[in-house]
Amino acid sequence: MEKALHGMINNSLQKRISYHDYMESVLYSPTLGYYMREKEKIGKNGDFYTSGNIGDSFGRTLARWFVFLIKERGLPPNVVEMGAGTGKLAYDIIGYIKEEEPLLWEEFTYILVESSPYHNKLQQKRLSPCKQVVLAADLEECPLINGILFSNELFDALPVHIIEKEKGELLEIFITIKEDKLTEIKEPLENPHILSYLEEHNIILNEHQRYEIPLKMIKEYERMTHHLQSGLLLTIDYGYTEAEWKEPAHRLGSLRAFSQHTLVNEVLERPGEMDLTTHIHFDTLIKLGNNNNLTLKGLLGQNDFLLKGGILEELKNHEETDPFSEPAKHNRAIRSLIMPGGHSQYFRVLLQTKNLDEKVTLFRK
Repeated sequence: MEKALHGMINNSLQKRISYHDYMESVLYSPTLGYYMREKEKIGKNGDFYTSGNIGDSFGRTLARWFVFLIKERGLPPNVVEMGAGTGKLAYDIIGYIKEEEPLLWEEFTYILVESSPYHNKLQQKRLSPCKQVVLAADLEECPLINGILFSNELFDALPVHIIEKEKGELLEIFITIKEDKLTEIKEPLENPHILSYLEEHNIILNEHQRYEIPLKMIKEYERMTHHLQSGLLLTIDYGYTEAEWKEPAHRLGSLRAFSQHTLVNEVLERPGEMDLTTHIHFDTLIKLGNNNNLTLKGLLGQNDFLLKGGILEELKNHEETDPFSEPAKHNRAIRSLIMPGGHSQYFRVLLQTKNLDEKVTLFRK
């Protein structure tokens, strides 16, 4: 991967590439990109966990809530998962509906959208073939959606541009080669798309503040909003509001690398071998939704969302004293998702609807 990056930089007109192009390459290049490689990435033997990998209660709670929306709120029985990864979350959701709602299952459709060939193979292995499950490499392969379109930790894995304010001037951070090593270089900000983003969202940086510009996120999100004819757009991810971006703790931005569950600040090291991630801009998604005929239904902490969705109904009664028994481990996983300081404290859930009666509530009162 590093050799390929050196080639990209040396062949570029100005001998440098943007952070966006760097991340696009190290994460998504065919065969060499992190997400495209034949390597376990999620779970104990990978580099990071997702909520769906902490037991099966996260997926089953989503399924329980989807059933409520379909049966009691009239949404069509169609679910599309963007960036479906290994298929673990889909497996838990589908398993619940097959077991608990066999009549609904007969008319149910679940589409997994995933571009990684490696993850596609894992999905095929995990999900037994049936008419209800469809695998797609891109959203454009799917019919227009009436139902539920959702993502879990999709946008945090997309490339971003990075800018910084220095001596009152806005600069873009690029990657170049110095002494045969990848290194950063700062240039006056000239990208018109970034300048338009800053103006449209009224972004004003503090001195020495770094800030990620999510142009790829905007493009992908707008594709999703256009593909959704009616129903629910559900976004689960970690990120900040604009007010939070201004806090001193976030002055250096949020781009980080993860390797074997360890945070790595040097994101130019071992390109293609580590996960790169950023916190997403929730206010941007809310504004884009408003501009694309979506109705904001809420921005919740993930723990609050799971409680509203009925995760406590997943708790198992047991009298065993063995802390390593299956019921004990199951209940402990649920607690880790809902307790303060647990896994969910970093995540939020954005709820937006399109072409639904605005009086429709998404949870039981």
